[in-house]
Amino acid sequence: MRICNCLRNIFQSMSHREINQKIQKVKKIERKAKNSASVPSYVALQVLGSGVRGIPSSLYVSTDHSKYLFNCGEGVQRLAQEHRLRLTKLENVFFTTPTWKNMGGFPGMILTIQDIGVPALRLHGPRGIYKIFDAIRPFVQLKNIEITEAECNESDCYVDDCMKINYVHLKKNTSEIDSDDSDDDEQMFIDNTDYYAHEFNSNGKRNATKHTPAKKISKQINNQQTNGRIKGCISYICKLHDKPGTLNLEKCVDRGVTPGPILGQLKSGNDVTLDNGTIIKSADVCDPSIPGPVFIVIECPNEDYLDSLINNEVFKNYQKDASDPENIAKCIVHFSPENIIRNPRYIEWMSRFENDTEHLIINENNSCLSYEGIHKIQHKLNLLHPTIFPLIHDQFPAVESTEYPIESECLKKLNIHRAKTLDAVHLRPQSGLENTKIKIDRETDVNEVFNIDGFLDLLAELQTDINARSKYINESEAYPKILMLGTGSCIPCKIRNTSGILLRIDEDTSVLLDCGEGTIGQLIRFFGPSEIDKIVNSIKAVYVSHLHADHHLGLLGVLQERQRITNEPIFLLAPNKIEFWLRLYNKKFERIATNYILVPNHCLNYNSRKIANFAYNELKKKLRLNDVYTIEVYHCPFAFAVAWTLKNGKKIVYSGDTRPCYNITSIGKYCDLLIHEATMEDELEKEAKKKKHSTISEALMVGEEMKAKFTLLTHFSQRYSKMPRLPNDSDILNNVGIAFDNMQFNLAELSLLPLFYPSLKLMFNEFCNELEEKAHKRIIRQKTIAEMLNS
Repeated sequence: MRICNCLRNIFQSMSHREINQKIQKVKKIERKAKNSASVPSYVALQVLGSGVRGIPSSLYVSTDHSKYLFNCGEGVQRLAQEHRLRLTKLENVFFTTPTWKNMGGFPGMILTIQDIGVPALRLHGPRGIYKIFDAIRPFVQLKNIEITEAECNESDCYVDDCMKINYVHLKKNTSEIDSDDSDDDEQMFIDNTDYYAHEFNSNGKRNATKHTPAKKISKQINNQQTNGRIKGCISYICKLHDKPGTLNLEKCVDRGVTPGPILGQLKSGNDVTLDNGTIIKSADVCDPSIPGPVFIVIECPNEDYLDSLINNEVFKNYQKDASDPENIAKCIVHFSPENIIRNPRYIEWMSRFENDTEHLIINENNSCLSYEGIHKIQHKLNLLHPTIFPLIHDQFPAVESTEYPIESECLKKLNIHRAKTLDAVHLRPQSGLENTKIKIDRETDVNEVFNIDGFLDLLAELQTDINARSKYINESEAYPKILMLGTGSCIPCKIRNTSGILLRIDEDTSVLLDCGEGTIGQLIRFFGPSEIDKIVNSIKAVYVSHLHADHHLGLLGVLQERQRITNEPIFLLAPNKIEFWLRLYNKKFERIATNYILVPNHCLNYNSRKIANFAYNELKKKLRLNDVYTIEVYHCPFAFAVAWTLKNGKKIVYSGDTRPCYNITSIGKYCDLLIHEATMEDELEKEAKKKKHSTISEALMVGEEMKAKFTLLTHFSQRYSKMPRLPNDSDILNNVGIAFDNMQFNLAELSLLPLFYPSLKLMFNEFCNELEEKAHKRIIRQKTIAEMLNS
């Protein structure tokens, strides 16, 4: 009995995250001890994000000791997860400029790495970059992870067991006046709401320890003063440590050295004295050390920084005329935009390096779109219906410059390589470029499904059923269209992104319902280069249901992409406190305040609308609606559901995240479509209650109670990445659909969605069987624990 009580106390006092964290801390200490006297044998620079439109710009440096990340745009964690680039050994993140393009993936990534137990992270970049934590603190809570900011002064450097990194600050030609900077106290922009307070364990305690307060982080960074906008541009000159030469055993034998610990001392570079008094120098029995190569990471964001770059004397030490040939750069990674890459002065600067210096370009003019998983599943789903599951774009064509045609020819004389995801520049043990092609093979993916016993027959039956039901579909009802951009919860995976839905009201008017990280990338891949600008311009409003990270971390990416196309602000329908995050980001980082008009969700409340009539009418006119209203639901503070009534009288309701509740039922009566979260399978109702989510059957119950004509299930836990575990009663699924990313349909096509169930179950038969097996094991485990605790 005492043992059972001890086990119970341990289970209740430690979360899975805390256990992971303790394991990672121990591993880090062991790794440091093991590596303290050694230099990494393997070092490679690997492209994580190619920088093409909708894909992050990011470089992953891998060694057999630790990992490094240079820039972290939106989508980095999804790419790292898909391509199995481990983040458990990540200790340092380097930012070249404090922009969303370089930082947009960091809030989401830090949630992931703290969950896998990374104990500490050091940030390098323009001074004050830690202020991003002040902005994201309410919805990205840091639990037991130590965040520090390095002193990135040019007189200092960062040194570890792998390399030495020098900081080079680039200065603008002209001073910038921040006309919208105010003297407002930054505390005015801090939101102290705890959006995760509902996640308690059975003892009423938080499931994880308190988040790290912003003040604590600030103290760790020596109380740096960053009162104005955080600016700056830093390049990084990285030199690997020399690799000690191999111990030559023949030379040891010739000098009378006997086997034993003495060999280790010589190998480590220490001279030793034999028993007979003979001094053996390490240099006499070891091969010459191998010089550490140099790589440089640089971003010149615009022409204002060109003079500082070109005239900087520091780079001369790594160019053709370097006093020490061993310092000549092996590789330069350019995060500079294409107009700078093709600038004659920038090209002349690049030509100062050796002809064999590898210039790796990571920017918007590349063509690789980086993902495999989303194409693989779309190839399969496309077999079910070619327009509901259309094929998506895998590449953007590189744009040939007409502005600098002569300079384009000059670029061809340099050793230029356009980055593609997973391309690698190896620095040790051997050096050279490795091209890795992302495999997008429709024929192979389709044949995987065709080879499943019985699938072709089932597909033929499906087509017959679709043809029969399509006779009753009114093809003139093309709008509204619904495009599911993200149908997973919490964090993105290779198949499902975090929450995002595009409601296309008509050809020129759209609304985004939630906006998880990477939403803009999902749009770009779906519509491709010929249509994306038109679609982004059509987005007149973004609706944010609540302030959990997986529902709005893609907002800034959408705002900035839209700003590139039009100066017209969008309506932002969101919890009022989103303003804290947006205003602080606007004050400290980049100007975004003119990109949106905030309409607080509570002002559209179903029971007590608080928006002025003229403003409400303007909103409805702009969005081409008859009505729009919200209501609070049972999740975190300021969580809302929304109902949209279109000009044709059609009504669409979106639940956001919620437990089943009367409020959503009240606003959704007789709606044409209910889009409802279904995070958990039915057997996990207890977990769903704790996290204030809905199970699949609970979501179906809500649809029945509000007499919705159709219910679409979404926001699945990533444990159901391919297919959720559905109830066995098929009768209740007649007016129910399962959402997938990149699934587009109009209301008339809703009747086709239930026809897909048999084919989907067979298509993902192995995955569904695994879910059933896990559910069976979970039941047995729960019974065993219950019996132990009751004995």
